[in-house]
Amino acid sequence: MIEKYYESRKEQLEKEIIELEARIAGYPSGTIVICEIKGKIRYYHQRKNKNGEVERKYINEKNRNLAVELAQKVFLKSVLCDKKNELGSIEQYLKTRYWTDYGKYLDENSRYRKLLASKRWDMEDYERNLSHPENLIVKAPKGEYVRSKSEALIANALFDAGIPYRYECKLDVGGDDIYPDFTVRIEKENKLVIWEHFGKMDDPEYVQNVIWKMRQYIKNGYYPGKNFLATYESKADPLTIDVVQKIIADNFM
Repeated sequence: MIEKYYESRKEQLEKEIIELEARIAGYPSGTIVICEIKGKIRYYHQRKNKNGEVERKYINEKNRNLAVELAQKVFLKSVLCDKKNELGSIEQYLKTRYWTDYGKYLDENSRYRKLLASKRWDMEDYERNLSHPENLIVKAPKGEYVRSKSEALIANALFDAGIPYRYECKLDVGGDDIYPDFTVRIEKENKLVIWEHFGKMDDPEYVQNVIWKMRQYIKNGYYPGKNFLATYESKADPLTIDVVQKIIADNFM
């Protein structure tokens, strides 16, 4: 999954670089030089003339907009440089990185699974959601199956980060049995955090169920940002790996 993140990031950077280069091409030629003379900041437009010689012209207050545009151009060129550096680093990383499939040891058919599970909270038996098993169609890293590609994305990201989780583990919330998508354990704090992914936010009926769930969680002591996390998506705005990894970094690392 981490490999897919870098491949996705590489594609994103390539698009952003093309867009930035097009934007920069639309700005005035040359650059801005900023000087302090006798305690006053002065702006100069520096560029090459027809003979290839560098010339510098003072930008007065009347032409301040030119200074603004040139400053923006300098900023965008710096952003472009950073993105090109990141792209080059990722390309080099993908060329040299060797990927080891360590998840195979936890697969349901692995001979190592029982031995490894004896020391793992996330591999112990627990009450799972048994409804609609036909919807468990996407394989996750520990051999279990989840209900969507987005849930698999979260599961893989948690697994890659070494963070233990249980998928659809039964939880009594105010007398109602609810099966949160992920129950995550922060081992150093011995703390459990619920992570729900709401994946059909463009479906009004689904949204009503989300509202009910949120109320139940809050009524029973599961507060957003404390011991409850949620991600959302719609067809027009799908969940992305960079969002998932930021949530993991901010809450579990």
